[in-house]
Amino acid sequence: MVDQAGHSATAIAAASTALSTRHAGLTEADRALAEAVAAAHAATVEGLRRLDTIEADIESAVAQQDMLALDTPAGAHQFHRFLLAKHREIIEIVSQTAANAESKTAVLQSLSGNYPSAPAASTG
Repeated sequence: MVDQAGHSATAIAAASTALSTRHAGLTEADRALAEAVAAAHAATVEGLRRLDTIEADIESAVAQQDMLALDTPAGAHQFHRFLLAKHREIIEIVSQTAANAESKTAVLQSLSGNYPSAPAASTG
């Protein structure tokens, strides 16, 4: 009986150690997940802010088109250059956002192994 109690205590200690290790791994995965989601959110908010600024710049220029002398070749050329610059900014924002999304997707995929799959819900 004493031998059985010793085996039980050893099994309990081993299970406790395994749970502690698993808990530490999940804690680290949760931290990395929270950081990835927070960074993705911050990047999205910043991208939207930058796009809103571009929108405001373009709307302001369109509203002031009479002052820009768009009916002259020089004015039209200058406005064309302005729009091309804004187009480049938009492409840069979209490219950065896509790269960020790919990076965060890789992080999330690397973390997915840390979380057990949820059992399928019963429909009965």
